[in-house]
Amino acid sequence: MTKHLYAILLMLLFGVTFSQTKDIDSLITVIENTSNPYDIAKANLLLAKLHERIDLSKGKDYAYKAYTYKTDDSLLAETNNQLGRFQFFTNQLDSATVYFENARTLLEKYNDRNRVAIINISLGAIYLRQGNYEKTIATLTESASFFEATNDALNAAKCYSNISSAFAELDNFDKAIDYSEKALKVFSENNLTQFQLITLPNLATQHYKKGDTIRAIDYYNEAEDLAKALNNKRSLSMIYNNLGNLYLDSDTDKSKAYLENALELKNELNLTSGIEVTKSNLGYIHLKQKDFRKALSFLNDALIDVKGKQEVFVYNNLSKAYKGLNDFPKALEFSEKAKRLNDSLLSAANQETILNIQTKYETEKKEKEILQLQTENLQANYKRKQNRNLLFVALAVLVLLSVFIYLQLKNARRKRIILQQEHTIKAQELEQKLHEQELDGIDAILDAQEEERSKMASDLHDNLGSKVATLKLYLESYDNNDDFSGFYNKLKTLMNDTYNEIRSISKNKNFGAQIDKGLIPSAKSIAKQISDSKKIDIKVINVDVNKRIENTLEIQIFRIIQELLTNIIKHAAATEAIVQFSEHNNALNIVVEDNGKGFDTKSAKTGIGLINIEKRIEKIDGEFVIDSSRGNGTTVILNIPI
Repeated sequence: MTKHLYAILLMLLFGVTFSQTKDIDSLITVIENTSNPYDIAKANLLLAKLHERIDLSKGKDYAYKAYTYKTDDSLLAETNNQLGRFQFFTNQLDSATVYFENARTLLEKYNDRNRVAIINISLGAIYLRQGNYEKTIATLTESASFFEATNDALNAAKCYSNISSAFAELDNFDKAIDYSEKALKVFSENNLTQFQLITLPNLATQHYKKGDTIRAIDYYNEAEDLAKALNNKRSLSMIYNNLGNLYLDSDTDKSKAYLENALELKNELNLTSGIEVTKSNLGYIHLKQKDFRKALSFLNDALIDVKGKQEVFVYNNLSKAYKGLNDFPKALEFSEKAKRLNDSLLSAANQETILNIQTKYETEKKEKEILQLQTENLQANYKRKQNRNLLFVALAVLVLLSVFIYLQLKNARRKRIILQQEHTIKAQELEQKLHEQELDGIDAILDAQEEERSKMASDLHDNLGSKVATLKLYLESYDNNDDFSGFYNKLKTLMNDTYNEIRSISKNKNFGAQIDKGLIPSAKSIAKQISDSKKIDIKVINVDVNKRIENTLEIQIFRIIQELLTNIIKHAAATEAIVQFSEHNNALNIVVEDNGKGFDTKSAKTGIGLINIEKRIEKIDGEFVIDSSRGNGTTVILNIPI
């Protein structure tokens, strides 16, 4: 059971494209059929991963079920990570932080630096959502440095993407664009469309805020086309949200249409992540349109979840909305909140700390590169000196060894080919000899049988038959004798019966020796004799065979039909049988079919009768096929060249 779970986990981790429904059903079956708590917990964790993009609520339920198993720290760390993801997607950022930090603590116990760095990507995304840009850049810069050192370009690109967003929030758009382009390059090279769909809108927004509207629209259009092609409604909701933000001041109607589409998709998908930005922007549009109460409705909804600079934006717009409604105390309150928060975010100390972190990262990166180059140069010089003295000796030994091995292999190969050829020739000669002996033996048996039948038929007909015929003629000469008339009638009847019986015996013993009427009439004759027993009804059907077949071949075929009918009578328990003759492409086709009990052709032992039939068919270069199963009768097909 555990191996089955590992196989499913590998499919999920490495992107094997199986149907999600099939995977879900398979995992549910695992849970229903095992009592092992570890297997059940692992299956629930995999179900949670599968539901991450189709049903967050159900996925979270499966993750909580896996969370109850706390014996295995590695599995518990992964479960905490998955629960953190669900909390993040539903905008429960504090809960998400707790679960991610729990996962990181468990992994640090095992010194699993790679998975710790991956967890830090998620924590960096939370700090970004909370507006803590200093902590975002510090956490993700450390992780990016680790991934660069381990040549993990993909996870490094994920760090670049969120670092870019943090710099964009701080209005440092040159840095933001630089990191976004580094991330997009990795995602595009690896055809990671989901990450492309995240990075393209970010780049578009950053170019827009830098003042390059044309490039911003190009990136948004590229992202929209990709999302539509993949039918990715989640990404479309983010793209529409960003397009609405782009046209927020230049085209209010277009901006409102994009934002309303984004809000509709987020509600349809039950996406709370980023919905506060959409609502705050819709509030801003209604504020511009002087619909102050509707503006307040959207802005107050957004205020619950917004953080960072977006929170400053909401405070300012709430102040303007209340001012529009002549509620000046409220307007002043939110204006002061906006000022205090903005000062906090853009404090000189905060900016200096961020720049120091970034400078430290860049410096450490350059120092590592220089040290690595120096080390590589020293190693290269040492190896050159060491290898120079051994080069010629090694080359000489290599050449001699190569020549020796080549000659040995060539000689061995030649001997092996000769032996194989001799073995093949001997095997073919032996097989041919055995085949010829087998056919000679069959010919001798069949010839002896025919000779014996012919001799017996001849003796019966020529000797006993002629005597009885003479006696019959003698008695007939006394037809007019009144004294012996009563005795004569009885004797004459007896003699006729005896004579007919002798003729019948002669014909039965010589069925194959002379088939005077031909194969098909003879087959009909024997079928009638068997059918007269009232135990089985045998029909003989001639479809299109009109010409006579050579007598010796007819005898062989007739013996085969006799053997098949005998098998039906002895073994099939059939009530009906059909023998059908047809001719196609200079071949005689015979089908013998019964409605008996049938047999399993794979497990049934081959009897003497079938062996005789196979040998007869082989002798006349024919083909022999049996189709049968228990309870469905038997069909035998013969194809014989004529």
